[in-house]
Amino acid sequence: MFTNMPRLSRKALKPYMAEFLGTALLIIIGDGVVAQCLLSDYHYGTWLSINFAWAAAVCLSGYLSDPSPTINPAISIVMAFVRPSPGQWRKLPGKLLAQFLGGFVGAAIVYINYRSAIKAWDPEYTIPGGSILSPSGHHSAGIFSTYPADIFESNWEAVFSELLASAVLMFGLLGISDPVNAERFPAPQLSNFLLLLAIGAALGWQTGYAINPARDFGPRLFSSFVYGREVFSSDHYYFAIPVLAPVVGCFVGAAIYDTFLHEGDGSRITDALSDADDRDGHLRLH
Repeated sequence: MFTNMPRLSRKALKPYMAEFLGTALLIIIGDGVVAQCLLSDYHYGTWLSINFAWAAAVCLSGYLSDPSPTINPAISIVMAFVRPSPGQWRKLPGKLLAQFLGGFVGAAIVYINYRSAIKAWDPEYTIPGGSILSPSGHHSAGIFSTYPADIFESNWEAVFSELLASAVLMFGLLGISDPVNAERFPAPQLSNFLLLLAIGAALGWQTGYAINPARDFGPRLFSSFVYGREVFSSDHYYFAIPVLAPVVGCFVGAAIYDTFLHEGDGSRITDALSDADDRDGHLRLH
């Protein structure tokens, strides 16, 4: 009775497995370094080591397949709109699911690894901005997903911070991947490492630079099983910001790059501008 069912080959599954495993690897290393720093009261890590580890995780995930997995729904969505390729939209839902599932599984692995340390450091299992207060001021839910800094007067400031960091991310990635830069960036994974390191060091403090819906929502969903539903409602439902703002920010970064800098083929923005120039009779210099 199963002879007529379609058979999924290893080759067909590979793009989705690369997204799943790449995102899981990102969270295991990224949330893992946050856990090590927080739970040791920064005796075994610093803010700089957090920046290095997240950047290294992105770099390493880029070697899992060719082309590299994006491990970021915001980038996947924006590239499908701005730089469409054959079959891209057909694969997009499966890749997004793989990314979010990878984030969930990666967070579960981090929790299993650090469960005893979390219980010792934060026995109340508290959430930044949550209703349960920790006598020691510890909030271990921040290991798994991002929460805004206390200095924000409004969540709109956090929206701007995530928009800015995501726009810089997309702008930088398009520059690294531009064909004209192939000789100058022979190892794009290492260039991505430098880009993520720079974003974390310059723009990461106030929001934890989620810049990736799967990096934040997948682990947050897992953390809700440990810390409760307040991981979604705290700070006026802040959870929506690291899910939506990176998508908008990546659109902004892509629009700026393709409008003013991109000269290759395959960009809807560049193609539309070229068509407009041709209709207006402008001489285009190449």
